[in-house]
Amino acid sequence: MTSRAPAATKGEADPFVPISKRQRLLVVAVFALFLILVLLARSNDPTPVGDWIPTYLTLYVALLAAPFVLFRGAGWFHPVTFVALTSFVPLIQRFSVYGWGLDWHQVLPYRREELSELIEFQLLLNSLAIVSFYAGFFLTPKLPTPRFRFVDEPPGLVRKLILFSAFSFLVFVIFLAARGGLDAHIAGWARGRHAEFTGQHYKVALMSLGGLCCWIWLAFRRNALTSPAFWVCTGIALVIAFLSMGSRSSAIYPVFIGLIIWMLRERRVVYLPVFVGLLAAIYVVGALGAFRRSGWEGETRWDAATDVGVVDTITGGAEGEIARRSSSGDVALAIFARVPDDVPLLWGTTYLEALSAPIPRALWPGKPGQVGGMAGRVFFGMQAGVPPGAVGEAYWNFHIPGVIVVFLLFGMFQNWMARTYRRNADHRAAIVLYGSSLFLCSTPATAAFVGWIIPTSSLLFVFWILGILRLRRAQPTALHLRPTGLGA
Repeated sequence: MTSRAPAATKGEADPFVPISKRQRLLVVAVFALFLILVLLARSNDPTPVGDWIPTYLTLYVALLAAPFVLFRGAGWFHPVTFVALTSFVPLIQRFSVYGWGLDWHQVLPYRREELSELIEFQLLLNSLAIVSFYAGFFLTPKLPTPRFRFVDEPPGLVRKLILFSAFSFLVFVIFLAARGGLDAHIAGWARGRHAEFTGQHYKVALMSLGGLCCWIWLAFRRNALTSPAFWVCTGIALVIAFLSMGSRSSAIYPVFIGLIIWMLRERRVVYLPVFVGLLAAIYVVGALGAFRRSGWEGETRWDAATDVGVVDTITGGAEGEIARRSSSGDVALAIFARVPDDVPLLWGTTYLEALSAPIPRALWPGKPGQVGGMAGRVFFGMQAGVPPGAVGEAYWNFHIPGVIVVFLLFGMFQNWMARTYRRNADHRAAIVLYGSSLFLCSTPATAAFVGWIIPTSSLLFVFWILGILRLRRAQPTALHLRPTGLGA
């Protein structure tokens, strides 16, 4: 048995999973329906405000829909279409902001009209960012792409993956013991996870090996979903992912990455699991949030996650914390309002932190902190992290030119990633690398970069240990200094 992906038949040659004409029309129709609903909401607003939000929102949505109309060679999991889709999701979270405006903000003493101007500015910056991304993808020089030396599947693969999962669980147990037990560890979350777990990247990477092994298992074994051992390892990996750092996204993202890996392997898209996964993600945000708050209060209540019904938890998560972070608690609006007049530019500090992530803080005590923690302290006066998003971070570092350059480089990187995957797409190991990279690196935020580089390095290490990847001198393609045309 080899590590190669299934041979593609006619109509399935695109490793990014083709999008039919009907599906493209459906995506564009969903984008258009969103705009229509926003306009209907504004027309029924009892206190309307004359602003340009609908115009700028229409411009941004049109730019997101452009790849589905103009770039018909891109599949569902091509970077251009995937970035467009994932950029549309935050718009849904901000529906109330676009439909009824923003009456107040947690840290800005602004009137509704002034907040509307900030929202307009945010939409313009988002439009500038997506145009810069397209330019970086299609118009910049091609970077050399590696050809990985993936080999036949090693014997006893499943047993080795289970051993890796057991090792990650052992590291987790030792980690908890060093912190005084599970209850003491959870209580530490109240002191701020960014401050409490600074410099723990390597320990987290070891504890995350079980989840990576489940991705490999899913890619190499078509019967993985019918294996009880696979589901046991997956459940343990998700529990470790949440309890190790208290991050709810750490328990959600691996599931979506596994779903992407499965669809890339099968070369088809399944809609029901994606929809169920989205509802489950909203539920997990609310349920695990209630459990985490119980730990902050000094007494961990294991039944806190089930105090409220499933439907109430889902609606509460959609209308509560998730909506608040996209509206009255949107730190990006505070950045646009106060930088650089009241708060100085960072001049690349957060990007330096991302590049220095592999360096332990014990060797560099003064290493810059993550942007979420900085934003929480500077704008909200608290220790908890508040992610400003890729556009907000780029603006805070280098103002408007920073947005252009960061997203231009992001497009260039995504072009390289797509061509690297196309060159290696006949191997299942490449599916794991690309599927995880596509999801984790769908935005140029530094938090996403750090969240991508660590599991990607770990995956390459696991491939090498398992004998799936053999090391040799790279044989890159020639560097082309001309525009890339249609890219990958």
